[in-house]
Amino acid sequence: MRPTDVLLKTASVKKFTNYRDLGFKYKVVRIPALRDEVKSRQPKTESATCVNEMSRMMDCWKRTDFNQGACSQETETFMQCVAASKAASKEARERSAKGLPVKGSSFRPSKQVNEMLARYPQPESNLK
Repeated sequence: MRPTDVLLKTASVKKFTNYRDLGFKYKVVRIPALRDEVKSRQPKTESATCVNEMSRMMDCWKRTDFNQGACSQETETFMQCVAASKAASKEARERSAKGLPVKGSSFRPSKQVNEMLARYPQPESNLK
């Protein structure tokens, strides 16, 4: 038990006539219940992709005085990386549209969470 609890019980309230004891020990800031829905949010965009490949390609261009033919291997590697990242982002968008989680993530999309919460609505609280 904290000293404030003891002081609240033994303090004389007669002195202060404009304060009434309502019987609440603690102030309720928020109602302790879950909501029936969550905010809909888009998945966070990842950081820039293919930065290393682009850096290697630009270094090669600088070494060869911007000769595209001499850096064809680095350019091809960069283009493959870009194509792979576009395919991955397209797949992630399709999974999100279907309501499935992003691959490699345990977080569910807000649409799916709202569907699950709608099945079991929370009871009204008596603290309102």
